[in-house]
Amino acid sequence: MRKESSLLLVAVIAAACTNTTAVSNAPGASPSPPPTQTPNLSATPTRPAPIESPDVSLAPVPASTLTIRWNAGDPTGIGAVSSLVGVARSNDAYVLIAELPYREEGSAFAAWSSADGRAWKMAQEFPVGDRILALTTGGPGFVVSGFGNTGASVWTSVDGQAWHPVSDASLQHAVINELVPTASGIVGFGWRSDSDARAIWTSADGIEWLAATNETGRTVARGLQAIGAYEGRAVAFVDEGDTKGLAIWETTGRAEWTRTGVLKDATTMAVVAGGARGWVALDSKMAWTSPDGRAWSKAVPGPDVVSDVIVDDAGFVAVGFVGSLPGETCGDQRPFAGHTWTSADGRVWQRTPVSQEFKAAMVTRLMVVDRTLIGYGHRLSGGSEEMPVARWTAALPEVTKSAAASDKASVPKGCGG
Repeated sequence: MRKESSLLLVAVIAAACTNTTAVSNAPGASPSPPPTQTPNLSATPTRPAPIESPDVSLAPVPASTLTIRWNAGDPTGIGAVSSLVGVARSNDAYVLIAELPYREEGSAFAAWSSADGRAWKMAQEFPVGDRILALTTGGPGFVVSGFGNTGASVWTSVDGQAWHPVSDASLQHAVINELVPTASGIVGFGWRSDSDARAIWTSADGIEWLAATNETGRTVARGLQAIGAYEGRAVAFVDEGDTKGLAIWETTGRAEWTRTGVLKDATTMAVVAGGARGWVALDSKMAWTSPDGRAWSKAVPGPDVVSDVIVDDAGFVAVGFVGSLPGETCGDQRPFAGHTWTSADGRVWQRTPVSQEFKAAMVTRLMVVDRTLIGYGHRLSGGSEEMPVARWTAALPEVTKSAAASDKASVPKGCGG
């Protein structure tokens, strides 16, 4: 009897679990009779299918604003210099170009190389009298340019350690103070020392050069204000003289340029840069942005420094300094300060509070390596015109959001106060 009761209980439970018909009994009504079918006690019980979690990729949570927290990590092997020309990285090799302290025999410039951007070794001291004014990646690896006794001084290097001078008849009487890489090679801008005429030179490999005669290239050279490059395309702001504002020109080649528009509310431009977030241009405490380097926004209040600007996935960073450098007797009379400005969108800018360190230091060159912002610049050494090269790093967030409002830029003060 006990066995039969157990079987009956199992049968009732199984029948209740397999019955999917909804039954509603009115109050006081007799319960509906159970199904009359005989349950299959040997069958595997039916279980509900597991509920799978939806495959949702969570977007990164934006930081409140793009904030740069510089951490000092000064380089070794360089020491004090008179000025920093540039820093570049190619194929895991770093190159730094700077002017050496003054010598009685004349000015001299040198190149240092590094595998990590922190420990440096002098690789090349250029001939006394050659002034090196520009550095870029391209050609065999790195290219520098400037001028010497007879024309442009151009040198190339594969790895930043061994440097080779370029000898080309087209560089006679040339001064090249601006280099920009494109998808087709390298473009150099400057002027001719025998006529003071602005000019353009081009090279596919950094070794063989041509003095370009294309009218579009010469137009850009004559009125070049600022130029930047990103993914093989160069964008230039050009003063055309009779055009209101600055004309915008671009190329992925070298000598042939295409005019894409006019920035009507600009008369001068200091720096321009492109990146994954678009393009930014800065001058005289004003900023312009563009998604593609062609259609530009109206000017908004921007940074008060324009030594360098960089575009990152997280936003825009501009650096420089206000005040006067040692040895300047009639420059900007504001107290010296190294300034860093940031923006998530290029429209609203914030100035990083000036720490005690940056009351005697400045960042003037920027690069990004593996989500780390690296800044190179100087520390002021008392009243000396020789300034040690300095280096800082800052971790970059993946994404940021705009600040509520822009900070006010400081106003330069002339010698009269």
